[in-house]
Amino acid sequence: MPISEPRPSTRRQWNAWLDLTASFKYLGIYQAIVADIENGRLQPGDSLPPQRTLAKLLGVDLTTVTKAYGMARDDGLIETRTGSGTCVAGETRTSFPTTLEAPMLDLSKNSPPRTEGQEINALIVKEMGRAFATIGDVASFNYQETGGNLRHRVAGASWLTQRIEQISADRVILTSGAQSALFAICHLLSRTSRSLAVGQFCYPGIHTVARQLGLDLVPVSMDAEGLIPEDFEQACQRHALMALYVVPNIDNPTTATLPEARRLKIAEIARRHRVTLIEDDPYSNIAANGLTSLAQLAPELTWHIATLSKCATPALRLAYLCAPDIRSAQEIAGLMQAMTMMVSPLFAELASQWIDNGILQNLTQAIRAENAARLLIAGQVFADLNFSAPPQGSHIWLHLPQPWQALDFAHQAERQHIKLLPASSFSPASGHRPSESVRISLGAADNRQMLEEGLKRLRDILDQPLAFYQAMV
Repeated sequence: MPISEPRPSTRRQWNAWLDLTASFKYLGIYQAIVADIENGRLQPGDSLPPQRTLAKLLGVDLTTVTKAYGMARDDGLIETRTGSGTCVAGETRTSFPTTLEAPMLDLSKNSPPRTEGQEINALIVKEMGRAFATIGDVASFNYQETGGNLRHRVAGASWLTQRIEQISADRVILTSGAQSALFAICHLLSRTSRSLAVGQFCYPGIHTVARQLGLDLVPVSMDAEGLIPEDFEQACQRHALMALYVVPNIDNPTTATLPEARRLKIAEIARRHRVTLIEDDPYSNIAANGLTSLAQLAPELTWHIATLSKCATPALRLAYLCAPDIRSAQEIAGLMQAMTMMVSPLFAELASQWIDNGILQNLTQAIRAENAARLLIAGQVFADLNFSAPPQGSHIWLHLPQPWQALDFAHQAERQHIKLLPASSFSPASGHRPSESVRISLGAADNRQMLEEGLKRLRDILDQPLAFYQAMV
């Protein structure tokens, strides 16, 4: 077990301890070295334990000790001498920072991960030149049609045929990301009703739209397989719904994927009650599960949103919106013109190019593989805990052990320089039983090592009795 207080030291060998107030364990070792040099417990030439010995003594990974020693060595605090091992440097610093702030690890944003061997920034720069060459004439850099020119809509329709058969380009509208598409759809539909059905836990962006448009969110109960059709039908009977908002694959935040039978049932209920469906499906290509989209099951009722943010990069700010029919596409284009005028022709050309030459598919496969690798790390760190995770998704839904509450855990995580979102961030109403769960986004960390370190720190918080943190307040 780590020692929380330093013990009396000998002159020649450091009596090691771990500063438990540090944000990360490697910082705890580093700060203990700093403290003992400052207070004189460590003198120039005093020995530090071998790395493996210290790891075993403090109950930490070898990599944690290696990182702490490396940091102390870089700062000139310790040195390695041939035949003597690691010891305090002959001339050490006389002043140190009073606190050592670790950088904030933001696991609250559901970003796609950086993939090994595929640098998206360099790829964009490289491919942008080709896009310039393809666009060619000066007119192509001028104002374009609001929903994208014919080439861009044809490319979008081609990409969407993986999930919607026989889609025509005149039903496809290019938008500046899924959020703008979602706002425009809700603005259009709110002319007839202001009640929008959503899952009892749902994407925070729909909350933002509802607040701006003054919509009433009607929560629909969920279980491990997503929205419960029978509860959706009850909502249809009790409210004059403008639409049902649903993320069918790798739900945000619960990670649930609607099985085929539920999709059929939801489509049948929506058709019977004449309720529009807003199908926000950013993870269709990531999931690659072969399940039928709602837009395929009920095309005359469904607005289908397909962003590139999760399967390529948010930097393009581009999504494809498939309208129920041509008239609806033209109507939404009018709204989009008032909102954003048009999408970037350059980014639209770049996306079209990536669809045509297979780069988009390659990016999606790389992200899927990286997601799987990061989920494996999460599975190892939280092996004995209860959490939901899809095979290739970029986030997990962690159900906290008793007596932890989601808000308390999120607060303690932020004190340890880690951001995540509690269940209350996704709940549209207080009528449902609260869930002591948190969403942890795995893609936001720069690399797997940083992610693993952060997840282990979260695990350390859970392993410490709650009373320990309550006593610190």
